Amino acid sequence: MNRALELTTHILVATLLAIKLVDIVLGVKFRSRFLRQLAAEPEGRVRFYRNFILVSWVTAAFVPAIAFASADLSATDLGWAWPSGDGLDYLLASYVLLLIGVGGLRARSRMRRGHVLPGRAGTAPLVPQNTRERRLAILVSVTAGVTEEAVFRGLFIGVGTQLYDLPLALVVLASLALFVAAHAYQGRRGLLGITLIGSMFTAVYLVSGSLLLAIVVHLCQDLVALLLVPAHPTVPEPTANSGTGSHGTGSPGTGSHGTGSPGTGTHGTGAVGEAGGNERDTQVTTTDNVTPTEQVAVQPAVLPGVRAPFPG
Repeated sequence: MNRALELTTHILVATLLAIKLVDIVLGVKFRSRFLRQLAAEPEGRVRFYRNFILVSWVTAAFVPAIAFASADLSATDLGWAWPSGDGLDYLLASYVLLLIGVGGLRARSRMRRGHVLPGRAGTAPLVPQNTRERRLAILVSVTAGVTEEAVFRGLFIGVGTQLYDLPLALVVLASLALFVAAHAYQGRRGLLGITLIGSMFTAVYLVSGSLLLAIVVHLCQDLVALLLVPAHPTVPEPTANSGTGSHGTGSPGTGSHGTGSPGTGTHGTGAVGEAGGNERDTQVTTTDNVTPTEQVAVQPAVLPGVRAPFPG
């Protein structure tokens, strides 16, 4: 009986790992298809939210199944315990939450002033656009916080160290690599932020010995990325000081043939993780031939596949 349960445990672990690897490949391969679906179907984003929630919880069901089948794993081994970091864990979690909040507010402020944050392109298409979508986005954030931490941090680290006796450093790096790869659809610019915030999640988990604080930090990050930081920058209104003229140039230019020279800067995006990294941002300006609405519409978008894991 014990040998049968042991074999079942190995099969479940291998199956879950295979599912995650397939999702990573599909998320990168079929992102263009998802873009076309989202553009053609108004309900595409809602359907994506619902599919993500369903698939994530079904996948996370492997965690209790593996814990039940294995005689070598307990709930504590998989991170389901109260934090035990002697206060350092709460301090670290509070610090990460502060970074997320301040970074999100800075990114929101910059985008409200018309700055384009390159690292935002990977998640912008997933940002809700109406009340119905915002409600679902809250459920998406909670789902991502619980299920991704349970799988990437709790299960993979616990199984690697307790079941297969692998070095902790190796298991932690492998778990982080899988987590980052699961968000590869955000593009190269977004991967630096994902690596940074994933490392913070991991640090909170290792210091506390519990998934609870890591889950709180994770879902707060996703809430900021989805609900606080805009999907696209706001185009600033032309001011009276802008250059005008029938053929002249200004900064930014206005008039029948005026052109503007967009300002650039070296400010970081301000948001931690999915909202971006320390990228160069540019300011959106308007010209005679392009309306503010069109300016926003042409922002670059990198989209995941239909079943790709959500950012964060």
